[in-house]
Amino acid sequence: MKLFLSLLLIIVASLYADEPHILRPHNIQRTDPIVTDDLVYSQAFGSYINGIGINSGSDQWLCDDFVLDGDYYLTDIYTWMIWTSMAASTMNLVISEDDLNDNDPNTNTDVWVESVPCINTFTGDTAWGYDLYETHCVIDADLYPELDEGIHYYFEMQAEVVDGCFTLVGDNYIGDSCWYDNGDGIWVEGLVYFGVPTDMFFVFYGEPVSTLESETWGSIKTLF
Repeated sequence: MKLFLSLLLIIVASLYADEPHILRPHNIQRTDPIVTDDLVYSQAFGSYINGIGINSGSDQWLCDDFVLDGDYYLTDIYTWMIWTSMAASTMNLVISEDDLNDNDPNTNTDVWVESVPCINTFTGDTAWGYDLYETHCVIDADLYPELDEGIHYYFEMQAEVVDGCFTLVGDNYIGDSCWYDNGDGIWVEGLVYFGVPTDMFFVFYGEPVSTLESETWGSIKTLF
């Protein structure tokens, strides 16, 4: 019996040896707390199934795809996190374009790369012994990414902490499932845990390109 249990543990360990560091907190369901008129894309925080490590100390990243329904400047980004040690004050963010239309972020071209300050706000919920946080990434006006309607993009994310950051993910329901890079520079597709593909939680806010450009031109004209 002891021999059987030992062999079983070895087999299970080998199956998950290459998996990224994950948590398995309890499933919960919340309503997206952000309600404003400048929402441009939403995979909002809801019923989650895992927390995926995205720490700069191990160069871990997570990404997921999105398509916008108009031309926008992004001004604010929200994600949801578990911090098991010190919370980050900076997020490393990338937006890349699937210019080959092969649905593979390994062949994408980066169109925006920035380290952005973030504000972490306790959601009021806890799971698996940890508090859950809404992380608001605040983009400086001179760094707003300008993104085009109908383009297949990927949003890539990493917390600027050595360890102890897990971003929450849920069941796959929009587009492709998210992709993971464990520090070797290769995106791995699917993130299927216990038979369930996953999506990142992220929400974008912004301004239509035409609106922001008109406002800027109006400001310039007041100088004359």
